[in-house]
This record gives sequence, structure tokens and C-alpha cells, in this order.
Amino acid sequence: MEDKMKDYIKFFIVFFFVWCAFLSTARPYWNKYWLELQLEAASVYGTKNSIEDTRNFLSDKMEDEGFSFKGDDFIIEKDENNKVSIRLSYADEIRILGLTLKELKFTVERSSDEVKEYY
Repeated sequence: MEDKMKDYIKFFIVFFFVWCAFLSTARPYWNKYWLELQLEAASVYGTKNSIEDTRNFLSDKMEDEGFSFKGDDFIIEKDENNKVSIRLSYADEIRILGLTLKELKFTVERSSDEVKEYY
């Protein structure tokens, strides 16, 4: 009976470490995915608004979503046809139990054209 209990405890410990490793590895990519969605929404917003309004919109969205990015961290470009491009470069890291295993560098970019007609 004690051997079975030891096996269960070993299994639980191994499972815990594997689960922590999986979550720690997936988190930076999950954050990148959500950032891409936020940048896309902001680029659509920017087609009808000024660059400063778009920057403020992005700052508010980042604060609401719990990201530490500020409006000045984004590179926002708008041309005469109201095409808006937003780019963000940042670093994230894979950490397991307080140890940094790898630092990752990401660049997220989204752009949108102004839609003038709806069908």
C-alpha cells in the first residue's frame, strides 16, 4: 500500500512540473495572440480617428487587458488613404518556478484600410 502511495505522489509531482512547463511555455505566445487582436481593433479604430486618439485608445485597451504597454511603445503610421499600421516590438520570457529559461523577442504588426461602404 505504501509503494502505491509513493507512486501516486511521484506521479503528481512529475505531472505538476510538466503542467507548469507547459503553461510557462504557452503564456508568451498566448499574450502575443491577444496583442494581435488588440492591435487589429486599434488599427480599425484608427482609420476613422487621429493618430493621437488611436494611441490613447491603445493605452486604454492595454490597461484594461492588464498589459504594461503605454501609448508611446507603439509605432503608429497613417497614410493619406487612411490606411493605419500599428507595430509593437517587445520581449517576453519563459519562466518556470522563478527561473528564466529563455527570453523571446516579438514584433506584432497589424494594419487596416478604411472601409467607406458597407454592403
